[in-house]
Amino acid sequence: MSFCCADLFKLKHFKQVRLAAGERGLYRQISWPFICTTPTISQWLHGGELLFISNAGPDTDEADLLALARESVEKALSGMVLLTGGDSIPTVPPALSRLCDEAAFPLFDMPWDIKLVDITQEISEAILYRRAQSKKGQRFIEQLLFSDDDRRSFEELAGFYEVPCRPVRFVTVVDFPPDSLSPTAQERLKSDISHTFKSSGGEGYTALTMGHLNTVVCLALANDARAAGLLNRSIADAFETLCARYPHAGLRLGIGRVCGPEGSVRVSYADAGKALALLSGSSFHGNTLRYSQLGIYKLFFEIQDREEIRRYYMENLECLIEADRKNGSDLVGTLRSYLYNNCNLLRTSQALYIHRNTLIYRLNTIRGLLGRDLDDALVRHELFNSLLAADFLNH
Repeated sequence: MSFCCADLFKLKHFKQVRLAAGERGLYRQISWPFICTTPTISQWLHGGELLFISNAGPDTDEADLLALARESVEKALSGMVLLTGGDSIPTVPPALSRLCDEAAFPLFDMPWDIKLVDITQEISEAILYRRAQSKKGQRFIEQLLFSDDDRRSFEELAGFYEVPCRPVRFVTVVDFPPDSLSPTAQERLKSDISHTFKSSGGEGYTALTMGHLNTVVCLALANDARAAGLLNRSIADAFETLCARYPHAGLRLGIGRVCGPEGSVRVSYADAGKALALLSGSSFHGNTLRYSQLGIYKLFFEIQDREEIRRYYMENLECLIEADRKNGSDLVGTLRSYLYNNCNLLRTSQALYIHRNTLIYRLNTIRGLLGRDLDDALVRHELFNSLLAADFLNH
């Protein structure tokens, strides 16, 4: 599990340190503490470091601190700690606080007489410990989901990797378009997703994560069905926070089925992938989908012969598809909207932006081509399932 700015307040030597600004950025991950001794930092740092400023020097003014803060934001550091009082910086400049608030960049006010070596050592040890724990969780998930060696049981692997062996489990997967972000930004995003999901854990349930290509896989472990439900909702809420934090990243969340001790987490992982595959279809809206919400799509996934699914919907829709191809019409789209709007003429005409009479004319054309009664509930059901089957193969 990565170490972020919010975790600093759990440290013994950080108790007297005050957050001066940038509260919205407390999720930022800390790669390592760094004590600033130069007027510029870009050439010395990689990004993600927590910057300590112990003495700005007699010639350093507020403008220099603002320039250093802007450079830190551009370099994507995790935050800045100012040692104030004594012979160092007297107080945190108000302009610096405003800049950090606007940039969601954590700014900490630390009394000058706290031993800097104690704090940096404690942060370094916490980062190393979190990294070690995170690697264990990642290797545990890798073994469960991707290894060809299935000789060891879930319980044996949990004991080997020192992971809580909880009996109720499910898998969630977050993905995003691989070309939407730079490689560096992708790694930071995956790190933030992992940390946010792991923070969803609580008494009776645990969340483990690993990055895999352009996804983050989360293995949720709970003591019972109630705890699994709490963790499920907690992960969904955390995902909404991430979507607000990264509005242009195109994040999507698929949640697999919940399984007991005898169930397979590989099946739950596959279920989460099925949910993600359908999120781009016309039948589902939003950016989160649970396997339990797939309805008849669950049956489609179980049919190995995709040609059989194609034959099913073509038996019902081929005449409309052919008419649309020849005439440039949209009878299939009209039927879809009519059924999706519960066969309500007013709502359907509004959805299609056409006059009610135009809609009635199209529906009569559809009836004539199909040779079936659209007022028959079973006919409507058959046609609706045919549209879903077409969507399934398309998406």
